[in-house]
Amino acid sequence: MEEKVKVIWAFSALEMLAEIHEYISEKSEQAADNYVEGIYDSTKKLEQYPESYAPCRNQKLKESGYRCCLYKNHIIVYKFANNEVEILAIIHSRRNPVDIEV
Repeated sequence: MEEKVKVIWAFSALEMLAEIHEYISEKSEQAADNYVEGIYDSTKKLEQYPESYAPCRNQKLKESGYRCCLYKNHIIVYKFANNEVEILAIIHSRRNPVDIEV
């Protein structure tokens, strides 16, 4: 069995996750909980397969070595280095990634 890599969340990514939860919970607390849980679950795969997602399509993010995985309407931006995955941002897929500071 392959060694699992450590997945860590940048504070800014956790703030974005909280904002997503807050927005969805205006309609349904349960839906917000499920959505956030789904985002967390999608990042669990990175523990064993950190390079399973492609580099980001956005040129700026790609040049910085970032990878992106899609979860429903959100893009999870992360970097894999030194046997560690760092979740850097969670952005809505309609938002322009150029506006995001990671």
